[in-house]
Amino acid sequence: MSRRTVAAALAAVAGLALLAGCVERRMVIRSQPAGARLLLDLEEIEGRTPFDMPFEWSGTRSVVLIAPGYEVFEGEAHLADRWYSYFPLDLFAELLYPGTIVDVQEFDFELNAYYPEDQPFTEDQEAELERRLAGLRERADAHRRGGSAGPPRADAPPGAPGTRGASKGAPLPPPRPPRSDR
Repeated sequence: MSRRTVAAALAAVAGLALLAGCVERRMVIRSQPAGARLLLDLEEIEGRTPFDMPFEWSGTRSVVLIAPGYEVFEGEAHLADRWYSYFPLDLFAELLYPGTIVDVQEFDFELNAYYPEDQPFTEDQEAELERRLAGLRERADAHRRGGSAGPPRADAPPGAPGTRGASKGAPLPPPRPPRSDR
């Protein structure tokens, strides 16, 4: 083989390399409502939905979406194989095709609100909410009665140490004398 033939072959390979094809694969994940935190294959992704990211391989990806006021969504995104993923077409698409093939796969997920606005509470739900609200009020009143010391301990008798403010008229412990060893 002459040097000229080798040089021509190398020039042809270099020319093909400059014309080499490319496949750009992207997945887009959207949620309703937008702005949900995204975990993909149980790894938190920087950013919020809608989210656009490149991918290399098809297959199933685990998707977890978290938004305040909505149930945590757990689902899957199935990235499909396209015609240019199979041998020998993949060689043509990745190496010989002179353009760029763009593969964008989009996934839309809808999160369920904890309490949808158009659905009224049941009687059981109303009773549970009232019970929880009464407990919250009771704890808040105990904190208020306890002042800066907080609420009294439930296991201590009234007026015992550590229950300042537990009962009206309970004496406060005497202040500690200053330490003289300093």
